This record gives sequence, C-alpha cells and structure tokens, in this order.
Amino acid sequence: MKSKSLLTVLLIPFLVGCGSNNPEPERVVILDGQGRNVEIVKGKTNRVVCIGAGALRYYSYIGDLNKLVGVEEIDSGTTFGVGQALRPYYMAGYETFKNLPIIGKGGPMAQVADAEKIAAAKPDVVVSFLSADANDELQKTINVPVFGLKQGPDGVFDTVTMNSFLALGLLFDKNERAHQLTSYIEDCADDFKDLTLTADTYYAGGIGNWGQTSMYGSFLGFPVFKYAKVKSAIDDMEFKDKDGKVISKGQVTLDMEKLQAANPDHIFMDTAGINGFIADYKKEGNQAKYDALKAFTTGETYQLMPYNAYYSNLEIQLMSTYYVASVAHSSFEVNLDEKMNEITDKLLGAEMYNDIKAHQYGMGGYKKVDLKSIVNE
Repeated sequence: MKSKSLLTVLLIPFLVGCGSNNPEPERVVILDGQGRNVEIVKGKTNRVVCIGAGALRYYSYIGDLNKLVGVEEIDSGTTFGVGQALRPYYMAGYETFKNLPIIGKGGPMAQVADAEKIAAAKPDVVVSFLSADANDELQKTINVPVFGLKQGPDGVFDTVTMNSFLALGLLFDKNERAHQLTSYIEDCADDFKDLTLTADTYYAGGIGNWGQTSMYGSFLGFPVFKYAKVKSAIDDMEFKDKDGKVISKGQVTLDMEKLQAANPDHIFMDTAGINGFIADYKKEGNQAKYDALKAFTTGETYQLMPYNAYYSNLEIQLMSTYYVASVAHSSFEVNLDEKMNEITDKLLGAEMYNDIKAHQYGMGGYKKVDLKSIVNE
C-alpha cells in the first residue's frame, strides 16, 4: 500500500493546447517544476541542453540522452572542479556527454547561463536548475523555452522533486517513465514506514556543500536519517548562517566544540569529505579529541557514498537510507548489493553498484570503517 506521508498532495503539471485552428505550429503551455508557464511548439523538443546543478541529473532519469546537443564543461570529458566527484548520472552517461559541445562552464562557482554558447547549440528547449528569474532572462535573450526544475528539502522523497520529474515527463512525452519513477520512490519510502525512531543518536559528517568538506560538514533534518528513522545528534542544536539567521534545515558546518557536544553514538562519514577529515584529524591536538568521541571509542563509525556532487545524488540518497536503516534497525533486512543495483537500474537504467564501489570516492562502498586507520593508510 502506498505511503500517505510521502505524497500528500501531488500537484500534477498541466498541459494546455492553444491555437489549434491556426495554420501556425501548435503551441502548448506546460507548468515547469518552478511553477512557471513555459510555452513550447508541440513536439519540438528534439534538441536539448541542461544547465545548472542537478539539471542533467534529472534529465538523465527521465529523458533521452541522444537528444542532448551540448553539456556544461563540468559534465563533459574534462576533469576540472568536481568533475571527478562521484556522480552516478555522469558515470552512466559519460560516453555520450564527452562528445558533446560545451555550452557553459557550470560547477559550484559558475551557476550562470552562457547565453551565447547555449544559443550556438540551437536547442529546442533548455532544462535549467537556475533561478526562475535567471530562466526568464535567458528565455528572453535566446528566444528558446527554458524549463525550470526545483528540488525539495527532502531530496528524492520530496513532492517538489517528484513534481519536477512529472513536469519533465510532460515536456518530453515521457509520462509513463516519470510515473514509474515516482511510483518506485513511493514504494521505497513505504519500506521504512513501520520503523520507529532510534534512541541512539547518529551523525552524518563530510557532506559536501558546493565542494568537498570535512567531518564538520553536516545536514540538519538529514533526509537519509529522517526516512531511516534514526535520531540525529545535531537536530536540536542551534546553527546560524553568516548573517546571524537561524538555520532550521539543510547544510550546516560544525566545529570541534559542537561535534564534541553532540558526541553521537554512531557516525556515518560521507566519503566525499574523507580527505578533509584526514587533514583535520592530523592537526595538532585534534587526534585526542576525535578519539574521545563516543563513536570512535566504540568503533561505531561507518561510511556513506557522496550525498552531494553538483547537487544531490538522488540514487545515492536512496541507497544510503537503506544502508543506515539496516545498521540502525536489526529488524530491517535487505540484501544491500541487490538493492543498490536495483536503485541505479530503476533511476539510470544500469546496475552500477560495483562501479560506484570502485570509484575513487566510493572507497569500497557502504561498510563499517575504522576512521582512525584510514588516517594512517
């Protein structure tokens, strides 16, 4: 039975025909993932480019890679910035992406549209994760439909994310695929609905935020913990942004004092932050502080695959939720290798867990690790 908590209200994007009696090409209006009405020529979506963190990932889940006529440099065959980070959609589509023209830089510090390069690729439609205002401006500049997407705070489980999948399904005539995907995610959420919140506390460190981080990079209201029903060691702490505003959810950065105060029973280390952790562990005076943490003392340290790499790896989020649930709840039984392969097959059309484990940031996959021994390797 479907989980009622996941999709309480699912706002289905609408499709409206106009000018059907006009000899001009028929135009339709589709509500994009950002709530914008985007007008396209019906059926003219055969040349596609994707811009902004997350856009090509979402398109890879729904669309046809053969329709791509350009990619950002971060998704090309180059390796600048986070180009070598663990991104399953990039691994799955690399053979296609590497041969395409570059339509902009992309990456953490380049979330802007290169209108000249995009126009040169002659796309029928631009799929974008830039802001609604930026999308409106680009659309006016190049006179090409710009279709915006958005991700909700719960990532793969969020209705905002689901609506972006469904909107892409409408845009590219992939409704069946989009509904298969959202239905599968709902089924995954159902697997956790009978779990109860743990008494032990858990901490996720090393979660990237526009680049690599360290043990101190974490997440308030971490969706993996939320759905795996584990108690976060930091959700009751107060965090403020650089302007002094209290952060209620999302990326946060701790310091050693806050980590010591949290003193979690269990630590999950995102492998994307492992190098930052190693460097911090080696700083004068830090080794004793880390070793005194409860999770280090008891050996309750584990590794997760990278949650963020040019926005959230949604298939990794699903995988990590299953893994954390299997560690935290003795009643939760799952064949992890089979489940990880099932997830990548459902989202990206290929069983990829072995490739993920073999990646430089895969570090052998999900497992219990001795973080102190990693430092000395």
